[in-house]
Amino acid sequence: MVRSLEITCGGVFRDRLGTFLGAFTCNLGISSVFTAEIHGSILALEYAAHNWWKNLWLESVQVISSHIFREGNCCADKLANMGHSIQGTVWLSVSPPELHADFYKDHCDVPRYRFP
Repeated sequence: MVRSLEITCGGVFRDRLGTFLGAFTCNLGISSVFTAEIHGSILALEYAAHNWWKNLWLESVQVISSHIFREGNCCADKLANMGHSIQGTVWLSVSPPELHADFYKDHCDVPRYRFP
């Protein structure tokens, strides 16, 4: 049984040096986590194609080919949480202030831990 909730997704684009290139956040409404994973991947591919970025590394929370806990990419997790306050999809060409600290920590490979 797939549980339906209000689902969001988000992603961040960086160059090979870790410089912010852009980000997106999307509110998908009532849906499943699987739908969010697939929709987020599709949006990332569309934005990459639109910007003529030829090399793309997708990291997702629950994909067989690559598994990354949300602690591994706090920016994408923060963007997905920001999606709860929007309608549809929003492209961010400038890093939002609420993302700055997490972006810097991700860029500097600061370890993240999440305790229950």
